[in-house]
Amino acid sequence: MKQNKTITIDQVANEVISLTFENNSFMSATIKFKEACAQLDNLQDLRIRPIELKDGFGWQFKYGSKCINYAAGKGKELLGSLIVDEALDQAHVMTAEQDYHCRIGRKGTILVSRSKKQLNREVNTDHNHQKDHPLTRKNFDKLLRVLGLYDEQNKVKPSMSAKYRQVNQFLRMIDAAWDECSALNRGNASQEEQRVTVVDVGCGKAYLSFAVKGYLEATRNVKINFIGIDRNPKVIQSCCRMAESLEWADSMNFVAEDIATFKPQTNPDIVLSLHACDTATDEALAFGVEHGAKLILSAPCCQHELQKTIGSNGKNKAILRNGILKERLADILTDAFRAQILRAVGYRTSVFVIEPEATARNIMIRAIRINRHGTGMAIDEYRDLIDDWGCIPYLATRLLPTHPELQYENMPIQK
Repeated sequence: MKQNKTITIDQVANEVISLTFENNSFMSATIKFKEACAQLDNLQDLRIRPIELKDGFGWQFKYGSKCINYAAGKGKELLGSLIVDEALDQAHVMTAEQDYHCRIGRKGTILVSRSKKQLNREVNTDHNHQKDHPLTRKNFDKLLRVLGLYDEQNKVKPSMSAKYRQVNQFLRMIDAAWDECSALNRGNASQEEQRVTVVDVGCGKAYLSFAVKGYLEATRNVKINFIGIDRNPKVIQSCCRMAESLEWADSMNFVAEDIATFKPQTNPDIVLSLHACDTATDEALAFGVEHGAKLILSAPCCQHELQKTIGSNGKNKAILRNGILKERLADILTDAFRAQILRAVGYRTSVFVIEPEATARNIMIRAIRINRHGTGMAIDEYRDLIDDWGCIPYLATRLLPTHPELQYENMPIQK
């Protein structure tokens, strides 16, 4: 994403309006604001898509539970007013040939990126809108056949439909995180192709690994060097065969090793960890932090380690004496500690729920590295968690050698 010192918010409004209302290949627009907007019922997110109505063509504005259809004139007036008069955060417009993205920085700088005009996606104007799957935005037929998600007729296999939805959901999250991570938005159409290193910890059969590489290379003008790590040698062999089938063996390396002992030759830009059990998730997070990953995406699986250390006495006895409640509480507390520790060591971190249809394990931790250490408030909140619950999380002891700010009394150090 590049900064244009001469661009104004009025010019942003004009370009977004032009792409949305005057481009016959308009697909969708997502507009986000830094503050709640009275014109959107005090909400901050607006989505627009084209729609065929009984009396002609229109544009559907969706915010919260509301869906309102506008003709071009009224739609232009409302959208222009929102962009110019409200505190715009970012705007992402998709057409069949091009993606446009604008983001307003903290100091009011306007950063704009435009993809090459070559995407050729199909515009959907059905009233009963089909979900826009990232894997339908380009021709990924061969990739999906090799992964076993497609049959020979290039249709999703019924037995793999849940996995197909899951992969698409994760790609949407990577798309959104990429847009927010300024350190990943260095390339544009006029520059040399950007190279990005992605590490997938506990990659398993690597459905997401292959999908991420194919999708980002096709839509972000980058070259992905991928490393998949898993302790199962048979799974790694299968991944290597698929990489060879796709002629990606030179840029995809799969390693049968424990993440705790793996030493990369190149520091990763992105670290993925999906459903790594118990402390394997912590090892993946620690790996990303220690090697300065710009983006970490982690979907934790089971969390047992902290459950063993939470006592059943004290002010929380009423909860902790019940085994099932203690287990669920330990899950929530473990992920709360993980998110807070990431904030304390310099990551902008959020925890959110994945769509239930994507996976039963539906918590995702997203961390974007910022160019400063964690604030004193983040450290204080981390120590408050320890005080309140009387337990030390594994991730804190794991990171202590490189991040002494996590020290708390007589914490053990993981070696």
